[in-house]
Amino acid sequence: ARRLRRALRPTPLEESIRLGALTDGRALLKLENTQPTGSFKVRGALNVLLSLPSHVRERGVVAASSGNHGAAVAYSALRLGAPALIFVPEDTSPVKVNAMRDFGADVRVYGD
Repeated sequence: ARRLRRALRPTPLEESIRLGALTDGRALLKLENTQPTGSFKVRGALNVLLSLPSHVRERGVVAASSGNHGAAVAYSALRLGAPALIFVPEDTSPVKVNAMRDFGADVRVYGD
């Protein structure tokens, strides 16, 4: 968690009264949707990229995804100055593809 702090924003905890009532307890939601990529997946992608030696990371990263994982890898690579190549299936949402490209990834559509 410590090494992710510089690249990710802290996410708030919000109490869910409804879930708390359903579980007869207190339910807190960690709002990971406030991350730059809109999901928690950026934590895993960034952690993996940070664990790579810099000489390996500089060569670039490759991922296959139809959405949030691809955006997370693209964002993480951008933050760390590494090239990213993301393969997506043909039916991937254009919004998701554009998000990956906005984060600097080379996105290639391939198959389904």
